[in-house]
Amino acid sequence: MSISTVFKRAALAATVAVSTLSLQAMAGEDGKCNTNMAINYLVPPKVTPQLVEQLRTAYSAQEVRIERPGEAHTKEFNPFRLRLLVNEDNFLNTQICG
Repeated sequence: MSISTVFKRAALAATVAVSTLSLQAMAGEDGKCNTNMAINYLVPPKVTPQLVEQLRTAYSAQEVRIERPGEAHTKEFNPFRLRLLVNEDNFLNTQICG
């Protein structure tokens, strides 16, 4: 394994840990997804059940919907839902409330 691969993996792990842990203090209220949140990643993470739960907790959302390219979804706004938009390879593109 090359030094650059090790560095990239370490940077990704540190970014995810710091982003998730530092945002818990800014939690929303009453189970509504916190629209004031903005978590940005240096390297987009692969969406795993652990990451989904970390983001749900950080955004204080009651539910999470993962949206993949080509899938159909309803357009109604749900203030209690976090939407995770992923690419074809299951890497996180963006996260938004609603």
